[in-house]
Amino acid sequence: MNKAQQGSSRAPVGHRGTPQHGRLARDEDEDLVLCHVCGRPFRSLGSHLRAHSMTAAEYREEFGLLRTRALSARSLSRSRSAAQRSAFASSTRMRADLTAGQTMARQGLLAEEARQSLRLRGASEELVRERRARLDDGRRTQALAAAARLDARMRELGFREIGQAAQRLYQEAELSLEETARTLGVGTERMRRLLNTLGVPIRATGENSATGRRARVDLNDRAAAEHVGTHDITAWLKARQAAGATLSELATQTNRSIPWVATRLRR
Repeated sequence: MNKAQQGSSRAPVGHRGTPQHGRLARDEDEDLVLCHVCGRPFRSLGSHLRAHSMTAAEYREEFGLLRTRALSARSLSRSRSAAQRSAFASSTRMRADLTAGQTMARQGLLAEEARQSLRLRGASEELVRERRARLDDGRRTQALAAAARLDARMRELGFREIGQAAQRLYQEAELSLEETARTLGVGTERMRRLLNTLGVPIRATGENSATGRRARVDLNDRAAAEHVGTHDITAWLKARQAAGATLSELATQTNRSIPWVATRLRR
């Protein structure tokens, strides 16, 4: 039998019920915290825990709370924090006493001690939940940003939505999966998932067609034309060659290979 179970017989169960493990339950309307052992509300659990033969540290560990979790009402925590800040600002002795700790914090020693403690004692349930929540928030933010980039790219290419883009590029133009993904500015695996969601059959690796090859040629030509600021890359190359530019210079200017330049000059 643990300390919480031993102490539970010393105080009646409150009408509000027992809080969830790994979370400090609060009555936000009345600004109170609830005891995990007896379910009763208090401004602070500090002195109350003696009724359950527990220290604050034992209580936090027993119920999966952060080791730094304040066991008090929000208003009480704020008033204590304000009092501590005031005392720190007015007390030379307090500032001197805290200098060593501040130095350790700046040097990263306190963070290292915290990591060692975490390895030895494990993370509390509350810490695990908070980390998972931050990770989920980050993933949602990244997903929203990726969706915004995709929408912007589709508008730039003249597509209304992803289904139309997939049909035009992957099905009609027969670009490869990788080329479709690059054109839309997304990863290959994300493009594969999008096509699967849309019910678009994915061609076998290496499968090609004359239509797909022509589409890739057109895409490369448009990219080179945009690079040098023209609408007709072939006419641009011929004009530059007539002005004395060499194949090597044209390849450098268009960011393409010499054979690519020579092929277009032969058109």
